[in-house]
Amino acid sequence: MSAGQAETKTRKSRGRARTVAGRPEILAAARSIGIRIGWKAVTIRAVAQKLGYTSPLLYEHFRDKQEILTELAIEGQTALAGEMLRDLPVKPHRALLSMAERYWTFMLANKQLYRLMNGMEGVVIDRDRVTAAAQRSFEGATAIVRKWLITEFKSDSGAELLFEDLWAVLHGMAALHLDRSVPFEIGRAKDCISKLLIGTKARHALTTSKSRSKRKEQSVAAVSSENS
Repeated sequence: MSAGQAETKTRKSRGRARTVAGRPEILAAARSIGIRIGWKAVTIRAVAQKLGYTSPLLYEHFRDKQEILTELAIEGQTALAGEMLRDLPVKPHRALLSMAERYWTFMLANKQLYRLMNGMEGVVIDRDRVTAAAQRSFEGATAIVRKWLITEFKSDSGAELLFEDLWAVLHGMAALHLDRSVPFEIGRAKDCISKLLIGTKARHALTTSKSRSKRKEQSVAAVSSENS
């Protein structure tokens, strides 16, 4: 075995050696339990039993079930961000609407995971770590917002705040949909995002108009002062 190759751990099982589960296998087992039964059913013992091992093996990789659930939530945020950025249209406005559609589609296809990664399941996760990971993962999505702002206003000022607004709208609608409070559909989600963008343009136009009027008033005042 070369120095660059990792040694594969094995363990005896009924007289035969088998590969010892690592972090990916542990997370996969925990994910399976959470999606099938619920995230509260994910415990060190339950995951170990599903893998056919005793609990101490899992403690070699994870401190406790909170760390396992946190890693799954981070994986979910990363997967969502990647799906949102896949094969986007070139035009920023269409790209943003496409991102909204993919966000909604991901939520519908991964309801249990979506609830976990957004702290909606009543289990303890490290919210600070998950939030930090989500912010890093969504940097690409924020870049699309920047492109839209530059296209519309020749400036990317406020890109982070606008992305947070878009994110808040989508997550708020998703949470209400999952809790069955309001049966939102993907078309309505995209429509809300479109309205938010239209509102952003309207606010920018109003601000620009007020700024121009103020500069004009100041210019007139300055001329009047010089002539007095």
